[in-house]
Amino acid sequence: MKTIAALILAGGQGSRMGRPKQMLKIGGKAVLVRSIEAFKASKLVNKIVVVTTPENFKEVSALFSDISYAPAGASRIESLQNGLTALGAADLIAVHDGARPLVKAEYIDKCLAEAEKYGAAVLCVPVKDTIKQVKDGFIEHTLDRNVLWAAQTPQCYKGALLKEAMEKYGSLKDATDESQLVEKLGVKVRAVKSGYENLKITTPEDLTMAEALLCKQK
Repeated sequence: MKTIAALILAGGQGSRMGRPKQMLKIGGKAVLVRSIEAFKASKLVNKIVVVTTPENFKEVSALFSDISYAPAGASRIESLQNGLTALGAADLIAVHDGARPLVKAEYIDKCLAEAEKYGAAVLCVPVKDTIKQVKDGFIEHTLDRNVLWAAQTPQCYKGALLKEAMEKYGSLKDATDESQLVEKLGVKVRAVKSGYENLKITTPEDLTMAEALLCKQK
């Protein structure tokens, strides 16, 4: 049987939220718990590694007996490396932000299927706003919205491909996602259309929006 794993990155300290955002609750459950539940509902994922603090893991592992732990790093890329080390060999790997609690299992499985076909795939949505390039407080250029998409997670890869990207470019600690590292290998990353409800909890307003979306889904 193939090993299809999820690495859920949940090491943020929540400086803008007053406490770790992944442990804030929506609909009575912690954000991280809802993220884990989405991957438990996947038809493909058979291993889950949560990259977080010991305190957070103790809380969520009380609810899930079959998840593994890896320590959070000082950056996203460092946390990812720690997760890969704990995971070991895997055929397909889905990397997910623990602060995206409303991702749907159907999108997870679709992204994994596309990664198996193309090597790498990322959930994303077309941007809805007009995007301006700004320098020193003035607009320099208006970008073509028709070709702009906002990246989400999970971002899915063949295991060997992701590990190669990390070995060659993992020293780029300022990379905001791992698909940037895969792109440096010359690999075309497949864009997989997702839903706008797959938002990342970053501000108090995001938490309010997630609550509203959760109520709408019921």
